[in-house]
Amino acid sequence: MALIRRLPWHGAAWSALRSLHARDVHAILLHGGAGIGKKSLALDFAQSLLCESPVAGGQACGACSGCNLALSGNHPDLRIVVPDAMAELRGPEAVGDDVTDLSSETDDGIAGPPREGRDSGKKASREIRIEQVRELADFLGVSTHRGGARVVVLAPAESLNQASANALLKMLEEPPSATRFVLVSDSLDEVLPTIRSRCVLQRVAAPDRAVALQWLREQGVDDPEERLAAAGGAPLAALGDAEQQLDDATRSGLFALLAQGAALPPGEVAAAVPRALPLSAAITLFQRWGWDLLAYRAAEYVRYHPRHKASIARIAKASATESLLGWLRSLEAMQAASDHPLNPRLVVEAALFSYIEALKDPQSRTRRES
Repeated sequence: MALIRRLPWHGAAWSALRSLHARDVHAILLHGGAGIGKKSLALDFAQSLLCESPVAGGQACGACSGCNLALSGNHPDLRIVVPDAMAELRGPEAVGDDVTDLSSETDDGIAGPPREGRDSGKKASREIRIEQVRELADFLGVSTHRGGARVVVLAPAESLNQASANALLKMLEEPPSATRFVLVSDSLDEVLPTIRSRCVLQRVAAPDRAVALQWLREQGVDDPEERLAAAGGAPLAALGDAEQQLDDATRSGLFALLAQGAALPPGEVAAAVPRALPLSAAITLFQRWGWDLLAYRAAEYVRYHPRHKASIARIAKASATESLLGWLRSLEAMQAASDHPLNPRLVVEAALFSYIEALKDPQSRTRRES
């Protein structure tokens, strides 16, 4: 468990959590958009419950034995349950060489103890497995080791499958004394209703733009305005934004190709796309460009790439919504297969060729497809 410090926009959510704790609420579900620090907040709250010398506002002191154990990931009264695919977020000692896929799209990950007995090279699970939940029964079945609170942090709650959710329900309904469950979700609608109904829902709001920008500047982020816009206003997502995996030259080159719209010569595509580039990042850039085109057609609004508003406006006005949607559907399929051993350059070229086709004479194209 990494050192957690409450993020500057969490004041209202923190006060709400302290109030729920005072009311002896045993199960809380934090929900809100991705990239705003909900899991950091959950960990901060968990540490405060385990702290033996809390300071003003109920915050953890960071110096007592309970805090030191929590920060080192060794507190016997804390369990953190996440899918194996988030294992890299536990720290280097928790990631085994036997897991080949550790990608995650969560906003600020946390994870529990490493699982044993995985097959060599086995792809890490993106679900919270029933075995992980069943292991909590042993944890909850004994007295607390340090005579204080016992805390379970589980994220993301939408990764519980039906079997693991059913196993968790009994624990949520009849928890031992002094036990707190803190669940986290990026997508509340995807959390099983049976789980939602057993928890008090606490929404975590996204920060104001000015607060988010100031925080990003304090983290040393270059061009925080563009990064925050590309991340949809989510500051933690801006720190690790997928688009930023592209180097500046590659990003600029791809934007130059997209900005030509239907006039982009196919021959230029083959010459301009580099031989090696992160495929998922390139597709993410294309998807955001497509969403900006749709947003401009609908409301003259550019969310992700405001610096390119002039090009986006020109192309959007000359395009058809159905053609753009078709291009985005093809990108979605490419993104879903981006972690397979494909040739990234060929996939990016195919995405650009389909972009050209989608923009050429969109009205007649739409009629042909109808």
